[in-house]
Amino acid sequence: MHHAGFSVFGLARAQWPAVLAAAVLVACGGGDESSSSTASASPSASPHAAAPLARSAGPLASPAATTPTVLPPTTFSLATPDRVTVGSIVLNGMRYNDVVVTWGQLLAGGLDAPRTSYNSFDPGTFRATLPKVQVGDTTYTNIVISVTGLVSVGSAAPVGPMIPNDPLFGDQWHLLNTGQAGPNGTPGLAGEDLRTTMAWNYVTGTGIRIAVVDDGLDITHEDFKVVPGKSWDYRVDAYGDPSSATGSHGTSCGALAAAQGQNGIGVTGVAFNASVVGYNLLAANIDQFGAGAVVKDLADNHIYTNSYGAPDGTGQAFASGQAWRDAIDTGTASGRGGKGAIYTWAAGNGAPSDRSDHDGQANYQGVFAVGSLNDQGKRSSYSEPGSNILVMGYGGESCDTHTMTSADIMGAGGYNNGATSQTAEAYSDYQGQPNYTRCINGTSSATPEVAGITALLLEMNPALGWRDVRAILARTARKNDPTNPGWVTNGGGLGVNHEYGFGAADAAAAVAAAGTWVNFPAQKTATAAQAAPALIGSTATPLVSTVALGGSGISKLEFVDVTVDANLPDFGTADITLTSPSGTVSTLTTPHQCRDLSDSSNPKTVACGNSLQGGFRFGVVRLMDEPADGTWTLRVGDQASGSTLTAWSIKAYGH
Repeated sequence: MHHAGFSVFGLARAQWPAVLAAAVLVACGGGDESSSSTASASPSASPHAAAPLARSAGPLASPAATTPTVLPPTTFSLATPDRVTVGSIVLNGMRYNDVVVTWGQLLAGGLDAPRTSYNSFDPGTFRATLPKVQVGDTTYTNIVISVTGLVSVGSAAPVGPMIPNDPLFGDQWHLLNTGQAGPNGTPGLAGEDLRTTMAWNYVTGTGIRIAVVDDGLDITHEDFKVVPGKSWDYRVDAYGDPSSATGSHGTSCGALAAAQGQNGIGVTGVAFNASVVGYNLLAANIDQFGAGAVVKDLADNHIYTNSYGAPDGTGQAFASGQAWRDAIDTGTASGRGGKGAIYTWAAGNGAPSDRSDHDGQANYQGVFAVGSLNDQGKRSSYSEPGSNILVMGYGGESCDTHTMTSADIMGAGGYNNGATSQTAEAYSDYQGQPNYTRCINGTSSATPEVAGITALLLEMNPALGWRDVRAILARTARKNDPTNPGWVTNGGGLGVNHEYGFGAADAAAAVAAAGTWVNFPAQKTATAAQAAPALIGSTATPLVSTVALGGSGISKLEFVDVTVDANLPDFGTADITLTSPSGTVSTLTTPHQCRDLSDSSNPKTVACGNSLQGGFRFGVVRLMDEPADGTWTLRVGDQASGSTLTAWSIKAYGH
């Protein structure tokens, strides 16, 4: 294989003495490496605007480094044709710079886009993978060479935070919280962030494609890597420009996931080397196009991030449509070559009226429901609790306190016109920088952040199935707000909380786990039902109904569907819980008011209606890793009288 200025030169791999091989391993950190690219180690519907698998509840890390990280390039010179200078490489927790090696064979290379983020070395094969090699004025990509010897190492140091050179990174407290204050002057809790800066030493989302399903995406934005010609404009139902002249929601969400990093411009995305496409579903009829949007270009998209859902603040239950559920099932079965597309979904901004349990999309077993934290690591006041919440990202509170810094549509439209506040809130946006904003919040913000973390995992280990990704996020999540009384340990040994799911998403821990992860076996399902009608009791003395599940073969649950069919005239008076065989209680609904928000200036309290009649499906993820077999208990109480439980059933998913 030959490229101009970078050839094999006929060199064969030499048989070096064992002592030299040992020296290479010692100088380069040694140890086993991952085979991946790295190393060891409401637009309405309501825009929701080592291998450490153990969860960490210890002190929050508070890295102080804010100086941008500069990595030397990897270079090859015809003056020394038997040598390559590897600019930087991470092995076993150490970063080595300017590592000069001799090489024997060029095994791969080209000029296409890099497929991995960083240089890596496999001591089992003595092969180095180099995403970019600078040869004079030309940069070659995806180079694989056989390493025959070590000449020198310029410097070595323990891996530290990777700090991008993007000018607004310092305001992105969700990426690195050093105690930055918002417009109200209140500092954030240092260390309360996504832990991305350590993860970025290994992966940055290179080679991963994220579809932003929203109100639009500014595909001309200076800070995006957009796949040309692959965005979809639902206004004409064809490939085209999904941009909006005024709506910035999708652009801001997309940037939180994957704004380009280390380009000296604007902001940094969680997966700052991932590529994006935009689908402006919310600019069209969601009922008509919603199912198609989540499988569009399924063969090419790895992740679909969805920051919208049922109307917020109504208290009502909204079932998902069969066509949409079928589409999600198709995506998880067929996406990514059978490994499954990943769907991140906003949990909802309707608290305290709403629970995410009531949203038939956010509570579906094929999606990852994401809630929002503020800069203190506590649940954002609007973020809906639920038994379906997987993990938390960050959305902050309101624009006059502390929200997210992200991209805005280019020019004076969107959230920031570069001169004056675009909202009624008293806050100061970026003056003279209309392409960026400090005012995007909600579970809308948290959701693409977790999509970005997912992109990091898929670069680290492309073989991960979608169920594996869900489990990694849960098992590595960090126990935020540790004194909150809602924390319990489920029967699988995982900490969980209705407000927080399994906790704050932790990019560094998740990436480390992904590198050595062994994929789950095929998923099993099992069902059990109770069809004997019974009178529902009061909330003080609820009806207790049980079903027995046996012989399922499921030792570790992944998800549970609970379908409740009840003649309950006002859903808002009900209190329903599910208790697993291991004793973990999952709240499905609590007494609450419903509101008619059709006139936003005059909201009205209304009856919630008989939402459970005919059967409503709830989704529960908080029982992950528990065994499925045993007695399941449903408790149903009603503040009113005369209601009846007609039937109920469970469907357990697991392995």
